[in-house]
Parts: sequence; C-alpha cells; structure tokens
Amino acid sequence: MTARRIADADGAASRETVRFSFDGRTVEGRAGEPLAVSLLAAGVSILSRSFRFHRPRGLMCSTGQCGWCECEVDGRPGVRSCQVPVRDGLVARGEHAFPSVGRDLFGWLDLGSRWIAPTFYHHRFLRPRRLRRAYLDVLRAFGGRGRLPMGGVVARGTASARVGRVERSAEPDVLVVGGGRAGLRAAIEAAERGARVTIVDAAPMVRPDGEIPALRDAAVAAGVELLDGTTAVGWYNGVVTAVSGDTLWTFRPRAVVAATGSYEVVPPVRGADRPGVMGARTVVALVERYGIIPGERALLVGEEGDLAGVRAALESAGSNIVAAVPTADLRRVHGRRGVRAASFVVDGRERRESVDLVVVGDRTTNPDLPSVAGATMAWRDGILHPVTGESGRSSVPTLSVVGSAAGRPHQPPHQHPRPHGRTLVCFCEDVHADEIRHEVAAGYADPELVKRRTGALTGPCQGKYCLTAVTCELRAAGAGVVPLPADAPPTTSRPPLTPVRLGDLVASDLAAREESSGG
Repeated sequence: MTARRIADADGAASRETVRFSFDGRTVEGRAGEPLAVSLLAAGVSILSRSFRFHRPRGLMCSTGQCGWCECEVDGRPGVRSCQVPVRDGLVARGEHAFPSVGRDLFGWLDLGSRWIAPTFYHHRFLRPRRLRRAYLDVLRAFGGRGRLPMGGVVARGTASARVGRVERSAEPDVLVVGGGRAGLRAAIEAAERGARVTIVDAAPMVRPDGEIPALRDAAVAAGVELLDGTTAVGWYNGVVTAVSGDTLWTFRPRAVVAATGSYEVVPPVRGADRPGVMGARTVVALVERYGIIPGERALLVGEEGDLAGVRAALESAGSNIVAAVPTADLRRVHGRRGVRAASFVVDGRERRESVDLVVVGDRTTNPDLPSVAGATMAWRDGILHPVTGESGRSSVPTLSVVGSAAGRPHQPPHQHPRPHGRTLVCFCEDVHADEIRHEVAAGYADPELVKRRTGALTGPCQGKYCLTAVTCELRAAGAGVVPLPADAPPTTSRPPLTPVRLGDLVASDLAAREESSGG
C-alpha cells in the first residue's frame, strides 16, 4: 500500500507540525488530525494485528466502528486510533504483536490457521495435568485486547488518568441518537413543534457532507441541545445511557429517534481485511480533508453512490482507477502485509490486476439501537432493517428510526459472493467460513452455540462488519438442521451498543471532584 501527502486541503497546511512516536519510531503529523491518518501519511499502514492469527490490519472505516486500527495510546490499550487527534509528545504502540506490528514474530500463526480451530484448546493441553496451569498462562498471554499498565502508570492528562465520571440525568421530550443529516432534520422538526430536544453524537472524524454545518446552526437556532462526543451505549426499557469524556448520562425521554446511519459492508472474499481495503467515505475524507492519497492504483468495489465521489477525488489527486466492479464480481484481494493485487471478473472472465487500494462502496444500516430496544427486524435485500411505518415509527412505541438507519433511501440489493472455505466471516475474531460449517456439522447448530464456540459476532465491532456474512453461512450450513428465522438476527442483541471499558462506567461524586480540584 502506497500513501502520500499532496497539496493540503481544508486548511490542513496551516496546522502545526507535531512529533509523536509509534512503536518507538518518531513520526511527524499535523496537529488535530487523527492518529491513524498521520501514521498512514508517514507510510505506516499496519496499525494493529488480529489477536488470534496476527493478521495485519489498518485504517478502514475511520468512524471507530470496525476496531481494525486499535492501538495503545499513552498507556491506554484498545484505543481506536482513527478517533484520537494527534498531538506533540503522544506515545502510541501497535497491539497484538511482538516486537512490533510491522515485524510481528507471531505472524506465522496465520499460516497454520487451518489447523487451529476456535476450540482447539478445549481438547489440547490437558496432559500432563501438572502443566495445565502453565498452558493456560500461555494462552492468556495470546488473548485479550491489549495490556493495562502496571501500577497505574499512564500519561498525565490522558483519559486513562481520570478517576470516574460525573453522573448526570436528563429528561428531554425527544432524544436523537446520531448527529448526521437525518438526525439533525428530525431534531429541528421536533423543536419547531415545541419539544425539548437533545442530540447525542459520537462525533466521528469523518463528516463528508457539506450540508451538516448549516443544519447544526439551524438546530441550535431552534433550541436543540447538541452533545458532541457523547456515545449512546444502552437501551433499558426506554431509558438510554450514554458516555462522554467526563460524564455518565442517563436519559429518560418521552421519545427516541435513532439516526445512527450506516457502515461499510466488507466483501466476504479472502484478503478483504488487509491494510489498503478502505471504505469509500474514508478515502474521500483522506483526499479532500487531509490531503492524503491512500493509493496510486485503486479498484472500486460496489454500487455507485459513494463511489462516484471516490472516483472524482482520486482522479483529481492523480490516482489511477484500475476498474470498478460490483461486489459479486470480486474474487480475492492479494498481499500479505497489505493490498498488492486483486482478482475480479470482467465480461465473464477472471483477471488479476496490480492495485494498492481497494475501495468498498456498499453500506448497510446500523441496526444496533432498534435491535437492543426489541424492535421488530427484517432482512431485505441482504440487509437487516428495523420494520417501520411511513413515519419511521418502529414496533417499540417510543422509538422511531430515520435516514439510512431505516434503510432510506433504499439501498441497492447486495448481491455478495457467498463466503467459502478459508474466507473470513468474522474479522475481529478471525473466524473462517469453514469453521462455522464445522461447528454446525458437529451438532452445534443453534446460532448462540456457534457464536460461543467460535467467537463470531463477539469482537470489538460487535457484529457490525460480520453479521451478514455469518448469517449467510449459518443458513447454508444449517439448512435442514436448525433453520434461522427469516426476519430476525441470528443471535440476541444486547447492550452495550459500542465497546466500553469498565472504567468508562465508573461514577464519581461531583461535589467530591470539585472539592479535590479546589473548585
């Protein structure tokens, strides 16, 4: 994968140059831009390794949803580096690798992945009995999502140094989860009817829509309260919990509007998790906002829509568009440390082309909030949607769903190739299609059992990027055994809506905090 800075866009040239370190190497970036973006511009494409088979991973979604860019930042593990503004003196390290993510001695595990089933340790390392404890210690060392610092040593002033969050409660008439176009419009409409409206928005780094600033101004003028950097993490009988930098929120609204948007559909083909496979909106933001070309030879995969903007951005920056193909025609992405080539079908014949960037254009709804709220869900055109009426009202009386979270505007059918063989269906846990089939054939046909035995749908993305592929494989493998409901997710959805640490849920007394700070 080849990335480079070009003429700066969006005022990036005026940003201060800062120096930070990654895996002991000094790197330069632009103050305020995401850590993952600065690393990409500096030629660092591998940001982390998958913890099971140590497969290289890089920047993909740029919204903090996929977890592929997790790093240790200032002593805090499991941080989405696409969501961390770079600053002078920041210290970052790649995770799940030794001695570094660029040269990981355990990368050979991927070569032997065929012989390491998800449950292999249930049947191995049992004898001699006296060594079982040692075996478990070794296995634990390979697992987990990073390492916490010993003795509480973290960088002063970082999120890890905080002790607890202040608890706050609010009772707006309408709570809107998501601050995109649909969420802002719904909030303005409700406020103009006299409702007290609050918007909580995780505030992802990528906001490609130029209409949003004007909508935010209109929302403020209408009296809407905007809580940026606030992430909704749970729904409990109409009560919504959320976490911000220093606050634990409990909202008891009369009505909730889910405007949580959509996210990328990663093609279920071999190699689709390599650094150099990126979402379309990420690529547009890299070029237009940060002045970075993520690749010189690009393959566009999916339907039009977001891909039209990608083509314009890349061509204006001087990149070569090798081809644009439907997702169903992509066969494989080649390369061990990053994208080097891709195989796809053109006019009925398969061909292989040298590329260093594969851009994913297909998107799927974000069904997390409606699903945990207990709303009726249905599969349509290969996408899981909440069932809503014309007004957006779901089967839960107090919950409405708007925008792309509800499947509007209508997405084109996703005619994806079916996963097969050693194709990954769960990227977080490195679960392959044939492992799903093996578990079903062994008698573990219930989807919840397959989930527990393989780890599929349980990683940091919590099924966001593997739900469709895992469901497809479960249906194929379990045909005639335990058929899945046609209009439901295969397993039960539960909070939290996004991964949180136990420390994120620690509350502290506001008065005690103000007293200790001399306030």
